[in-house]
Amino acid sequence: MGELLILAPDLDKMILEAESLSERRNPEGLPLAEEVMRLALQTGELKYIAAANYLLAFYYCLVANDYDKAIQLCNAGLNKLNEDEGAELCYKFYMTLGNAYQLKGEVFSAQESYMKGLKQLESRKTLDKKEIGYLASFYYNASVLLNSSELEISAEEYLIKAIKIYEEIDNSFRLSKSYVAYAGIFESKGMYVEAIEILFKALKIDQRKNDLYSMALTKANLGIQLLRIHKLEEASEYLTEALQYFSANNMQYETARVKIDLGETVFASGRKKEGIRELLDAEEMFIKLDNKRELSMVHQLLANFVAEVGDFKGALHYQRKYTESLRYFFNIEKTNALTRVKKEFETEQREKETALLKEKNEEIKLYVHKLENSNNELKQFAHVASHDLREPLRMVNSYMNLLKRSLHESITPQQNEFIGFALDGSKRMEQLIMDLLRLAKVDANPHIQPVKLQSVVDEIKLNLEALMKERGAQIITTGLPEIMADRTQMLQLFQNIIGNGIKYNENATPVIRVKCVRKKDELEISISDNGIGIPQNHREKVFEIFQRLHTAREYSGTGIGLSICRKIVDSMNGKIWVEDNPEGGTTFKFVFKQTIELKPTISDLTA
Repeated sequence: MGELLILAPDLDKMILEAESLSERRNPEGLPLAEEVMRLALQTGELKYIAAANYLLAFYYCLVANDYDKAIQLCNAGLNKLNEDEGAELCYKFYMTLGNAYQLKGEVFSAQESYMKGLKQLESRKTLDKKEIGYLASFYYNASVLLNSSELEISAEEYLIKAIKIYEEIDNSFRLSKSYVAYAGIFESKGMYVEAIEILFKALKIDQRKNDLYSMALTKANLGIQLLRIHKLEEASEYLTEALQYFSANNMQYETARVKIDLGETVFASGRKKEGIRELLDAEEMFIKLDNKRELSMVHQLLANFVAEVGDFKGALHYQRKYTESLRYFFNIEKTNALTRVKKEFETEQREKETALLKEKNEEIKLYVHKLENSNNELKQFAHVASHDLREPLRMVNSYMNLLKRSLHESITPQQNEFIGFALDGSKRMEQLIMDLLRLAKVDANPHIQPVKLQSVVDEIKLNLEALMKERGAQIITTGLPEIMADRTQMLQLFQNIIGNGIKYNENATPVIRVKCVRKKDELEISISDNGIGIPQNHREKVFEIFQRLHTAREYSGTGIGLSICRKIVDSMNGKIWVEDNPEGGTTFKFVFKQTIELKPTISDLTA
């Protein structure tokens, strides 16, 4: 016991040191973070285990460039906390999660993480100096993200807020990086001279602090702006200096990023083969880093450069890769547009290839820009709605609880009952808002990937473990395939129906059967229960929003769950309906085109 008592102060000191090492891209951050995890597991305290998860995630994101590992560790750490128990760690996790998604090129996931951290900090009445610094960092990262993704939504506004805070708290490193980011905004407006002026201002700060890493970042950006005004010799000099530092310190992302700009510069100076080689190096590095957004930029440049040296076959190869990378980022509607462009391109004569590549690139860029703006507006609405609509409910809850405490012993049974009604109504209203937001987000930004439906059901068993134990429920599965879908949506779809099958069930042992049957070119998935059933005349009504067959006192719920299910199935061009279960109860069936299935097993095909 004595060892653990003196362990906590040591751990707190080690946590600060490990974080500082990783922030400076020092590889020594990893063994120290691993030691923190070992000691944290000895204490058994969740806050220290979560802190160790954060340190490891921070290291893997900034130093090792293993973004998937960082995302996994962030999610594991967040699952061990709530905002009240570990507020500081929560916003640090959201920052690192946003960084990892941003460096992977997943713009919307990064934006969502940054907004969660911003919301957490902005909701507080008072912030200490460290929290103010993190608030500025969220503003900074959000501005860089929006500016680099060409969404151009409040990017400058966020950055101005960050600069003001960094000036107030005298954080020279962050202030320098904010000036670098502002240069990017000037660049987007074609104001290259102004961009260069503010970058030299940042470089003076870096040189005064003798911060070699920060100097390399600033010089890399100076090289880009000098390239824009065709000062190729100076651009090459700054980019080469930055590349030497990043390469010597094994900073793979930064090295690959500078190679793109150096490749452009060398190509523009007439050394075209050398410029293409730099881009090929960058391509190889971004493939290893699994950064699809930067890889997309490399393929676009290679398509143009290879075409310019007369290799039209090679240009077509890289243009196809560029088109495939866009397909990863955008939804099915955008994918159809890209496919149409590709088919139109292939019908043109060979001598028109170079001109057509440029023309279609501009069309795609404009179309994608409009659709990204639309998607982002939906996400912004969800953020505002979740904050502004829920805030009055929090006030009702707060004042009802204050009223109850102030009355204390003098409260009458009737008053206590009335307060209970108000609190219960507030709780149900908040759940209604959250369900509405889930409904609104179904089509917002689906992440299509291979999804093993059996693993989805296994996760649902964990989510519903308490309810299943309480009711003695069983979930039985048969022949569930792997399909192409959004995993979160599949989890919502199956859990809503399975959960209802257990909740609306008066059997001593609720049994849910989930199976898949192949019929010609369709997959038919059924979820059957032995519950109370749904009358024939209400089977269409249950999918309508706010339509409930039972009162809130009989069964809890908001009447939106099955509406979400229908919207998910509709978004996948499927159908959903209700039938009687021959064994008693209800069967929900939904069908999809069999083209969404991946690698059916031999047993599935012969079943």
